[in-house]
Amino acid sequence: MKVIFLDIDGVLCIHAPDGNWGAEDDDVLSESCCRRLKEILDATGCKLVLSSSWRLFRENVRSLFAQLRPFGITRADFLGGTPLLEERGEEILAWLARHPLVGRFIALDDEPFDSVRFPCERLVLTEPASGITEAVKARCIALLNDEKSHTSCK
Repeated sequence: MKVIFLDIDGVLCIHAPDGNWGAEDDDVLSESCCRRLKEILDATGCKLVLSSSWRLFRENVRSLFAQLRPFGITRADFLGGTPLLEERGEEILAWLARHPLVGRFIALDDEPFDSVRFPCERLVLTEPASGITEAVKARCIALLNDEKSHTSCK
């Protein structure tokens, strides 16, 4: 099984480069980012695990599913969410420890992890102002499909 550990802010929900997160549309997902996420799912056959802080709020999860539905991404594409610990990389590792059938995975996030145990080559970083770009999409597909040329740390 292949899994993407999915952050939302800075990945699907993009923000101004100045860090101004006070706009009314802060929780609106980018159409181009959602379309690219669907293309990753289709190209790899992977599932999603929510690692974003959005997982902690029922209204945010409902909003997420509603906004992803028009792109063909449904609840069936999600396996759940990571546990709440002190660090995102450790949350992902804890989830993986309980799901031994996962063969390949990536974390799609806009912030680096502090965990020294998390394999850095499995973290695909986005820019908060652009989210999932074509280059990010290509890297995700390459890593999930085990194409060796794209496995270095970034």
